[in-house]
Amino acid sequence: MAFNIWKIGLHIQQHEALAVAVVRDASGWFLQRWWRMPLAPQVIVDGHIREPEQLVATLLPWSRELPRRHHIYLSFPANRTLQKKFPRPAMTLREPEQTAWLSGLMARELDMSQDALHFDYSEDTLSPAFNVTAAQSKEISTLLTLIQALKVQVKAITPDASALQRFIPYLPEHQQCLVWRDETQWLWATRSSWGRKLTGDIGRLDELAATLSLSPTAIALCDPSGFDPLNVVSVRQPPIPPQSHRFTIALGLAMGGTY
Repeated sequence: MAFNIWKIGLHIQQHEALAVAVVRDASGWFLQRWWRMPLAPQVIVDGHIREPEQLVATLLPWSRELPRRHHIYLSFPANRTLQKKFPRPAMTLREPEQTAWLSGLMARELDMSQDALHFDYSEDTLSPAFNVTAAQSKEISTLLTLIQALKVQVKAITPDASALQRFIPYLPEHQQCLVWRDETQWLWATRSSWGRKLTGDIGRLDELAATLSLSPTAIALCDPSGFDPLNVVSVRQPPIPPQSHRFTIALGLAMGGTY
């Protein structure tokens, strides 16, 4: 176990950065370490990194604690992404042609140049379509600069809400959606989709359920009396993080990659 690569989910939020390190073998997930790093006000505002130098200063001591063999899965705020669904073309395209075709569609849809966008896509599980997620290249570049300054090994940059999908198989059969919230937002995910809602617009879980066309009983909430992400971890090295529900997205990010 000591020689396994640490898989680390790093969830950067407005007021703090949370990180979880796990490894996996045939018997399941093993919790190695966790970190909770407060951020100064105005470093991040509504998902946008306003003070990258201060963010680096906060994360640099943490990055120096990491073992050489590590892979980091970094969050990107869902509210800084754009999601679109495009029907599959009538003709069959090879992967490079398909990527170029979707890139052009997304750029035209947003009235932006293709160079201004980073995007990823997946096949829709419910219809013959592609689900495309895009972010502005300049915001991805800010994260890449952060990665270079910290000298860490990042394997993926993933929308934070989508990391909740890793836990859907662990929910009871009657629950189809997992929800995490902080002071300003609800992040939610089902097996086939994910997104974000503002708590200023939606104050209660039953209101969120209505907007998602779900019954409140079909939703699991990450909180002290609800879904605990550490229940999916086979071995938990002490100490165990207090308020473990706060680490749901960080753990989901760590679980999302492959060796």
